[in-house]
Amino acid sequence: MKLDLYDFDGTIYDGDSGVDLILFSIRKKPSLIFHYIGCLGIVILFLLKLRSKEEMKNRLFAFVKHFPDIDEFVDEFWKKHHHKIKDFWTEKKSHKNDIIISASGRFWLEPIAKEYKVKDLFATDIDPKTGVVSGNNCHGKEKVKIFRNKYPKAEIMKMYTDSKNDLPLIEAAKEGILVKRNKLYNYYEYKPNFIVRFWNWGWGIYHKNEELWNYLIVGFLTTVVSLVTYFICTETFLNPEVTVELQIANVISWVLAVAFAFVTNRVFVFKSKNKKVFKEMCSFVSSRIFSLFLDMLSMFIMVSVLSWNDKIAKLIVQVIVTVVNYILSKLFVFKKGK
Repeated sequence: MKLDLYDFDGTIYDGDSGVDLILFSIRKKPSLIFHYIGCLGIVILFLLKLRSKEEMKNRLFAFVKHFPDIDEFVDEFWKKHHHKIKDFWTEKKSHKNDIIISASGRFWLEPIAKEYKVKDLFATDIDPKTGVVSGNNCHGKEKVKIFRNKYPKAEIMKMYTDSKNDLPLIEAAKEGILVKRNKLYNYYEYKPNFIVRFWNWGWGIYHKNEELWNYLIVGFLTTVVSLVTYFICTETFLNPEVTVELQIANVISWVLAVAFAFVTNRVFVFKSKNKKVFKEMCSFVSSRIFSLFLDMLSMFIMVSVLSWNDKIAKLIVQVIVTVVNYILSKLFVFKKGK
């Protein structure tokens, strides 16, 4: 059996159908905006790796409970969004050997699969009455596993996608087809324009030292948080000319900056999966207190004892503290293998 496989979002459909479905639900029932605001907590917990993607989806797609006739809702959605189905797909005469395989929900992809009479549809099973995800998310390597469970001996002639996330299926196919807008390219022969090549070059440099670059970016943003907090405090309710109030502003800015640094370092830099978050947070705060005293001691020696220029001294100390914080975070706070 020879089959062609198609990703859906960004490939057949111009955009992300799940996001569009959520936005459409708000247009139909504006009060649902409060539901999605209520979902922000679990989204943050997901980013902190304290909740699974399935749990987050369960909460987000619970909006279906507000639509007793979900089939009617989905039909209305496609009447409004059918124009986003790409021409290369709609103009193909037959889809009898085509399979759609997508991480999007089955209940809103089925109308398209039936309309174009595809051979099969693999998608994430989301209960259209409760929004609860059942089974595995149909994504990445999981797509290969799901497909092979049903078609163990089938030949994948072509795999159509817009994303590197489908590389496992592309490698399993005779030919990979990259879909850019409404144009098709051989996945391995596609040559992007200068801007894309420049972007890929920069991305390659970033990717080789991703952790370090993320640490520098987060460090910069942490500094911004500290300065903005300090500025707000001293411009609103604290007087920097009063020593005690100046130190209070310093402490507030330091606390918020450390809190921001902990979350961002945990999620984006070291990508910790340690479930003992409180213990990890205590270790992080302790390391930052240590580096704070190192900062103060270094400034005292350089400026007060050695009579260096305070600005030059501060610059040198910041470099030292940045390196020390990185080492402490990597070796003692966000340790691998936990």
